[in-house]
Amino acid sequence: MNPRSLIAKTAKAWPLWCSMVKTASAFAPSASNFNIHTIGRQGSSFQSQPTSALRPNECYNNGNIQRWMSTSLGSFPDEGAENEYGSSTSVNFAMNPDSDEARSVTESLGISPEKHDILARHAQLVVEWNERLNLISRKDCNLDVVFGRHTLPSVALAGLPDFPTKDADEDGGNTDSQSRSRIVDVGTGGGFPGVPLAIIYPDVDFLLVDSVGKKLKAVDEMVAELGLENVQTFHGRAEEIVDDPIKGRKHKNAYDICVGRSVSALPRFCFWTQDLLKKKNKASKGKSNEGRLVYIIGGTVESSVTTRVVTDIPIDDLLECDGASDKRVLVVSSSDVVSIARESGEKRQKRGQTRNKVKNNSKRTSVKGKWQEKDNSAQKQRGYENFKRYGSN
Repeated sequence: MNPRSLIAKTAKAWPLWCSMVKTASAFAPSASNFNIHTIGRQGSSFQSQPTSALRPNECYNNGNIQRWMSTSLGSFPDEGAENEYGSSTSVNFAMNPDSDEARSVTESLGISPEKHDILARHAQLVVEWNERLNLISRKDCNLDVVFGRHTLPSVALAGLPDFPTKDADEDGGNTDSQSRSRIVDVGTGGGFPGVPLAIIYPDVDFLLVDSVGKKLKAVDEMVAELGLENVQTFHGRAEEIVDDPIKGRKHKNAYDICVGRSVSALPRFCFWTQDLLKKKNKASKGKSNEGRLVYIIGGTVESSVTTRVVTDIPIDDLLECDGASDKRVLVVSSSDVVSIARESGEKRQKRGQTRNKVKNNSKRTSVKGKWQEKDNSAQKQRGYENFKRYGSN
């Protein structure tokens, strides 16, 4: 950039920055009468709420102060990807795993301090691996962002009723491999939400699925370093798991829960995972053992899905912490997953068939240099049949 134009832009923006700093200092958290003020994009009046009126698990970390400033004073430059309010979707939800607020949130979910420390260690490993591989967005990737933006929304599923299953035993009493609950994480990427859930549920078997092999390699290394023995990975597409003629029978309709986090449009995701969830057993009495799809999503959802959703709850409510996430959790039964997949319009790719294969119906021409049988009956074309020697009569 031209230095002269840079100086001009800096001088033009300087009064705005001074105003922002002055306003922020007026509402510093150290003040005794500190109130949280919010202003809507379509409104012009402030609405204040004293801190005493907030819920016990309200978070007062730097992320909340940044969220207040971004919504009240406008977005900061270079904050990263923009959300519906025009502000960052990563730094705004950062939370230090060693803070009292973070431990209060995990404690409200029944997570022990020992498991909280393992979750924090996993977040640190993600940061280290992300410097070599693109596991998650590298924009503002640090320990606080990974823990607040990725780890907490993953463990928030523990706040759902009957999660992971109605008869799950978190205390380690369930050791029978045949009766252990099974969860498949499709599109796990850097291991979310599968690895954090595997940390807090050591007696549940997890299968983490992704089509990118280098990401699964990083996940395997992190799982080994954390000492998790209830996690396996599968390199490939979700619909390929049940196609294997030998191992496919172990996975077909074998999982109690399928989890995913903004992998694709939900109808397409249902098409991929419809053969993995347990079917409803009509002969069973009492509580149903039908599988469920638990999906973390943000933004709009297709109408074909919303009419079949069993549970639709914001992650903020599961964590009991306002402003902790902008996502929500949808729960769909396996029978409805099959119905959504049937209406999705997706078609099953045949085994061994390449995708988008183009047929060439043009007439095939002979290849240059192709061997052909020699015809000795044809007259040889030597080029000197009418040749006359110079000086001859």
